[in-house]
Amino acid sequence: MSETISSTHATVAHLAPTPFVQQVAKALYDEGMLTRFATTFTKRSEAMWQKVLCNLAKTVQYDLSKQLSRREVGDIPLSLVRDHPWQELTRLLVSRIDKQKIITDAVFHWAIKDFDRWVADENLTDSNVVYGYEYGCLDTFRSAKQQGIARIYDVPAPEHDFSENIIHQEIANYSELNTPYRKYTRKRQQIRTQRRVAEWNLADVVIANSEFTKKSYADAGLDVDKVRVVPLGAPPVCSKEKEKETNGNEPVKFLWAGTFSIRKGAHYLISAWNQLNAKSQAELKVFGAMGLPSSLLKDIPDSIKFSGTIPRSELYRQYHQADILVFPTLCDGFGMVVTEAFAQGLPVITTDRAGAADLICHGENGLIIPAGDAEALAEALEWCMNNRQQLKAMRGVALETAANWQWSDYRHALVENLRDGLQVAGYSL
Repeated sequence: MSETISSTHATVAHLAPTPFVQQVAKALYDEGMLTRFATTFTKRSEAMWQKVLCNLAKTVQYDLSKQLSRREVGDIPLSLVRDHPWQELTRLLVSRIDKQKIITDAVFHWAIKDFDRWVADENLTDSNVVYGYEYGCLDTFRSAKQQGIARIYDVPAPEHDFSENIIHQEIANYSELNTPYRKYTRKRQQIRTQRRVAEWNLADVVIANSEFTKKSYADAGLDVDKVRVVPLGAPPVCSKEKEKETNGNEPVKFLWAGTFSIRKGAHYLISAWNQLNAKSQAELKVFGAMGLPSSLLKDIPDSIKFSGTIPRSELYRQYHQADILVFPTLCDGFGMVVTEAFAQGLPVITTDRAGAADLICHGENGLIIPAGDAEALAEALEWCMNNRQQLKAMRGVALETAANWQWSDYRHALVENLRDGLQVAGYSL
């Protein structure tokens, strides 16, 4: 195949304008390549339907305005954004009343397939490149191939079966996790994996956010020659490294950010914490939704403090007060909490199944341990307690790591990798 692309006119399509998706759109927009950004809905202050729905949502004690604020687009002109809101709004409403999440899951898959068909039918005009995301672009890619449109496939998460099987292994040890929802999704795992494989096979270029993500697809037998790895960027670094007065006797402050769940390795952290020799020399603050079953929360020591979800501004303040972030995930394509922590001068303990481990130099800006190993995690926690000066020295390296890989670096690398990948795929640029 040899297709000529004299200049790039790209459609980017994703269900939500999340920060990393907006960075892709901005990368293309800054290069004059973006034709449109297709999504479900964005915050539009002038839209009457949003004002009406926000008022209606208040009657059922649902803060829709908060959802809208998370979907604000600020890096590209709203004139390039096309919305397809109603199915996604239905999903949000259903999720409020569906306790077992089975109906929510069914509505989500209906919504994403409807969104995919909408992009395929109405959003490829005047485009010669389409940038789609895992599980959301099968019809789009099929239509694009028929029209000779180049297809970029972004995979933010590791290969589907790899991720699901890790969680299934944990369920074998904790039977109460085998909920009706998990049984429901397990039955549908194969067909959902097949959809992802079909998307992969239609793609000309695949963008992965880490070597870990890429390897999970290689291990599944997929063609990774077309993969380009572009790690996600860090937010702006804080103005200066934190100077903390300490007499060496106060506890080492460990911090958790994000859902406290099995997938993130929270149960291994509790086990590791209980192995510490001197818990009085350490404290752990957990900021995020609780995702562990009640059986794993019995007899939690006083040195672990749960605070729930907090605003990002407050979380950044907590980064400054902590000594190290603990992120013992069992499976994450990247893990943006790592770069957030680095940008605030906070070193990180994470696992070999976090894509962001690509940015960690063990012993310099953080520590890398095997995933699912409570003893190794306990040893890492003990090391921090016994090596406070080395831990403090990591702060400067963490800041430097973030400064050396900002979102602007990500955008530049993404565009270069897209151009290279399309040329290798046979497109003449």
